[in-house]
Formats: sequence, C-alpha cells, structure tokens
Amino acid sequence: MARVYGIKKKLLLNNVDEKIIKEIIGNEDLVDVIVRMEKLLDPDMMHEILDSCACGGGQEFLKQCKKIGKDLTGKSLDEKVNHLNNNIFDSEKIILNGNNLLTGTLSYKGNEKYKCVCSAAVKKGMTVSDLTGDADDRAMPLSYCFCCAGSFRRHLQLQLSVGLKTKEVVSSPINSKGQKPCEFIFEII
Repeated sequence: MARVYGIKKKLLLNNVDEKIIKEIIGNEDLVDVIVRMEKLLDPDMMHEILDSCACGGGQEFLKQCKKIGKDLTGKSLDEKVNHLNNNIFDSEKIILNGNNLLTGTLSYKGNEKYKCVCSAAVKKGMTVSDLTGDADDRAMPLSYCFCCAGSFRRHLQLQLSVGLKTKEVVSSPINSKGQKPCEFIFEII
C-alpha cells in the first residue's frame, strides 16, 4: 500500500528534486500528499510510483495465484475469466471488454456501503479505509488507487498468464464515500 515513507522513497528513486519531494510530503497527511503529487508530478510518473507501492498479498496468496494460473494453462482467456468469476472470486469480478481491455471490480460491502481494505495511515488515528465514512470530510483522489490497482493487476497476471497495465481507475469507495466499488480498467499487453 502506498504509505508516505514508501512514496518518499520512490520519489527519490525516480530522481525527483529534493525540494519538490519536501513539498509533496509536506505535513505527511496522505490525502494532501496525493493532491500535491497530482499537481507537481507527471501523471505517468505518479501512476508508476503508486503502482510500485502495491501490496503483494503475502506469499501464500501469491502461491495460490500461481497455482490457479498453472491450472488454467491451455484455456482461452474467456475460459480463464469465466473460471475465476465463477469458481475463485467472491468479491471480485473481471470482464473482458474487447479492444484488449479488461475491467476489474473489487466489491467489498459493509453496512450498505462499499468498503476499502487499505490500512495505510492517512494521519495519526485514521486509515485510508476510514475515508469511506465520516472520519474526514475529504475524499482521496482516485489516483491513489493506482496502488490497489497494481496489486489486483499483479494477481490477475499470475492467474490469467497475461501481461496487464493499469489504464484507468474508474471509481473507489475512498473517493466516493462508499457509494462506488473499486473499479479499474486494465490494458492487455
């Protein structure tokens, strides 16, 4: 997950000027950090940095994703998608859109609202997932979710045995106060 420390480290690795890094990190409030990243960085660089902060899911989960991919070897992409949607996924859904695009949706519900599972700290006493409720009147910019999209993308790549690139973050609970699920569009490469 994209945490302030990790973002700062990735900015340094991408040779961003130290003065700009200090300005971006500022008060270390994650919502403010993302807003400043959107203003001060090239969108592609920002998306790449956030994608590189994606959660791995743990060794056991990665092992499971690789096994699913191996079990689906030889099947068409349509068959693989149908298998995942009907046999593996509970709160996830993927749709082949044509034009080498795939939509992935993460729909975690709680109390009639969509939930976010990100546990990164926004500021002391508040996590990203708290932004779906009334913990703060701000919404997280959609670009933050390139991190979660990167995690979902990596897991799908293992399961589907195809290369993917995150093209767009369509919606998220932390940007919509829980009114919309996490929805991403991936390019099949």
